[in-house]
Amino acid sequence: MSGYTGTDNYWGQSPQGQYNFDPSGFGQPNQQFEFQTYNDQQSGDFSYTQKSYLDPTQSAYTGGSTGFVDEEEEPPLLEELGIDPDRILQKTLAVLNPFHRKGQIDDANYLLQDSDLAGPVAFCLILATFLTLAGSKAHFGYIYGLAMTSCIFMYILQSLMSTSTNITLSSVASVLGYCLLPEVVLAGLSIFTTLQATIGLVLSMFAVAWSTLSASRLLTTMSGEENQRLLIAYPCGLLYGVFTLIIIF
Repeated sequence: MSGYTGTDNYWGQSPQGQYNFDPSGFGQPNQQFEFQTYNDQQSGDFSYTQKSYLDPTQSAYTGGSTGFVDEEEEPPLLEELGIDPDRILQKTLAVLNPFHRKGQIDDANYLLQDSDLAGPVAFCLILATFLTLAGSKAHFGYIYGLAMTSCIFMYILQSLMSTSTNITLSSVASVLGYCLLPEVVLAGLSIFTTLQATIGLVLSMFAVAWSTLSASRLLTTMSGEENQRLLIAYPCGLLYGVFTLIIIF
């Protein structure tokens, strides 16, 4: 224990010796600390105002709009899918009444520009469903295959017979699909009664004539060749005759 006596005895030193600091340090009794103040302009890009956190329409990164669209301003779902119920109803009524007065449906520009396929696809789907319920061997594949093949051949025929270059495949498919409505009704009747009797055959011929008359009128209106209506009615009659044979047998 002798090694800890004298000046080396730390326990015997004055307690003030432990708190002596260099005068240039923090030991000055009246030393003041200078703090530099910063404002919003000096902080630069690291400053965030209160508005950027409270305003939901502002982006925290770019300061612009977040891009959210009000639900009231969004278009309806049917409009986004290209389905217009009023247009489908208008064309359906035009097919049901082939002797109607000329209106918007008889405008060539309307038929060429507004060639929707929602109605024809729905009619083909309903027709295939009726055939399935009636116990027919022809199902969805037969209906869609025959429909696509007939639309392609009718488009080629229309392109060869007409001088108009604005006829499209979709417009021809739209007209043929909408004029398939009498066959759809005939297929619905085949669920409850047979069409191989005399009444069924008469109804079948009436449906073919109805579809042919409507299709030939709309196709000649679209092509602008009114004098070729009989020539266009012949392949239309063959087409709807094949559909009717599928429904009967």
